[in-house]
Amino acid sequence: MTSRQFDIGTAIFYFFKRFGENPGGAIWIALCQAALVAVLVAGAFAIMIPAWENLVELVMLEESGRLSEEEAVARVFAMMGPSLIVLTLASPVAIVCALMFQGAWLRFLTHGEVKPGIPFRIGGDEIRLLGVNLLYIALAIAAYAVVAVIFVVTGVGAAFWIEGSGHDVGAGIGAGLMMMTVVLAVMVAALIVAVKLASAPAMSVRERRFRFFESWSATKGVFWHMLVSYAAVAVMMLVISTILGFFVQILLLGAMWPLINEIIQLDMAGGASDPQQVFDMLGNYFSHPGTIAVLIAVFLAGYAVQIALEGMWHGVGAYNAVRNDGGESRDLDAPTLEDGHPMGSSPSEG
Repeated sequence: MTSRQFDIGTAIFYFFKRFGENPGGAIWIALCQAALVAVLVAGAFAIMIPAWENLVELVMLEESGRLSEEEAVARVFAMMGPSLIVLTLASPVAIVCALMFQGAWLRFLTHGEVKPGIPFRIGGDEIRLLGVNLLYIALAIAAYAVVAVIFVVTGVGAAFWIEGSGHDVGAGIGAGLMMMTVVLAVMVAALIVAVKLASAPAMSVRERRFRFFESWSATKGVFWHMLVSYAAVAVMMLVISTILGFFVQILLLGAMWPLINEIIQLDMAGGASDPQQVFDMLGNYFSHPGTIAVLIAVFLAGYAVQIALEGMWHGVGAYNAVRNDGGESRDLDAPTLEDGHPMGSSPSEG
């Protein structure tokens, strides 16, 4: 098997390359993901809203002096307890959803594949991704422990050095330089390991076998290419996020200015101390169609940018996985849709 040369430009924009080949498939995955997330968020709100309504009532009772502080605390725990238990039990659901999202996008990036119907599955890809992510977590915990020991030993050594020199200025500077050197060495080592193992999820999906430490060898000869690619994507993510955040803040400030002004007027009139008035005002504002439209627009814009930025980040590892697997031109360039997909199946040869 002969792997391709690593093209930094393709790695950086690999997500958009795949998107350009099959925009319908990418949009379909994004829409299904948004719908599922919306259902989960709505379910969480449905669980929490009764508790929040009771909490508002509790605040009003406490403010009016009809409830002691001890009684208020007891009722808060009584109200929030069941909701917190349900939300805790929902954590496995969130983990499964995250694995399904990751599997769907990596299938799209490494195979150009979009499953028919709802593109999310719980199958071999997702099980392998679970193993990869668990190994990431285990490695991070082990690395944290090792780094903590290194810092403790280095700190103790530096302290003895300074103490043994009679608190000499030169010894203090030397100890500081030693600590700085250790910190830089740890950061470099963490960066190397992160880049070396970055292709593991995509390789596991691409090769349909569990791959983790194989990612290390997959970066042989292309480590610096991948590092530059990730650095470029990170800078682009920072710039785009900053610009988007600025415009979102301006838009939200403009949309919420009437509410802010109304709260100011209420405070000047002495009505801000009444929680019910404030909650009624917030309810009226956030139920207004114009407010809902602005919030939906902000959410969709932010969600689209988030998908693109995360796609760019995962695209580097996905590109390396395909390159390392010796992907043929047709495999790199031809997305496939299976039979029964809403967008229609891909044409076949012959």
